[in-house]
Amino acid sequence: MKTLYILDGSSFIYRSFFALPELSTKDGFPTNAVYGVLRAVLSILKSEKPRYFVVVFDPPSPPKKAEHFKDYKAGRPSTPDKLKLQIPVIKKLLALMGIPTLEIEGYEADDVIATLTEKFSGSGFKVKIYTPDKDMLQLVSDKVEVINPISWEVFTPAKVKEKFGVPPERLADFLSLVGDKIDNVPGIKGVGPKTAVKILNEYGSVKDILENFDTFKENYPQADRESLESSYELINLIRDIDLNLSDKDLELSKPKAEALKGELKKLEITSLSKDIEKVLKVTSQGSLF
Repeated sequence: MKTLYILDGSSFIYRSFFALPELSTKDGFPTNAVYGVLRAVLSILKSEKPRYFVVVFDPPSPPKKAEHFKDYKAGRPSTPDKLKLQIPVIKKLLALMGIPTLEIEGYEADDVIATLTEKFSGSGFKVKIYTPDKDMLQLVSDKVEVINPISWEVFTPAKVKEKFGVPPERLADFLSLVGDKIDNVPGIKGVGPKTAVKILNEYGSVKDILENFDTFKENYPQADRESLESSYELINLIRDIDLNLSDKDLELSKPKAEALKGELKKLEITSLSKDIEKVLKVTSQGSLF
């Protein structure tokens, strides 16, 4: 079975920037996010030897979801200038490595990843998604695994059920009830993980709750119909973006080895240079392996 490897570029860039100590060149150019992303990519290339691999990014403009939900992710701090400087550098390095990248105007990386997953898992691919974002766990199935590239924890359907108390197909319902303070997803006030599992065992799904909302509100008087509907819409991933892509578009291509070495030298990322040289072994087909 062919396997598509997907890295949630935006999510991992942010986590690399804030998790790793400050790194910079002698001239003061920041490199900690660059280093973190390259290290994760190299780890995947070395361990998995992929043929199909794509790194997905958020676009700079707000997603379409934000047009209808003004508070969505409004509480997140603005992107630090030192991080902004590194994003185009990361994209350039990935291009030099022959790794496809994808960014769709109006859609978050989460929704692009969900659409890719739906498209390729439905056409015979196995899909492995590398992201620390728990929302992505709703994509897990017998053909789809989610791997946290920080802890390297692998999520299968059984692992999702063990961690949250619900299977992947009910995770959107679970997260809609619990809410998410970071992204300003309201959920239901006073409902935590254990109560959310209890509610879903009793009612089945958010759609079932909304169909019987009067009865539900008698038992959970703090519930607000509009907030629950908004939460469910925000948490559910979009899986049908019009992506005119074939598997050939997501194949690794021949790296530009000399240009890549030059960029790494400028960035003074010497600790990864030898690893990158080992990994970038160009075959007669022109791919990384």
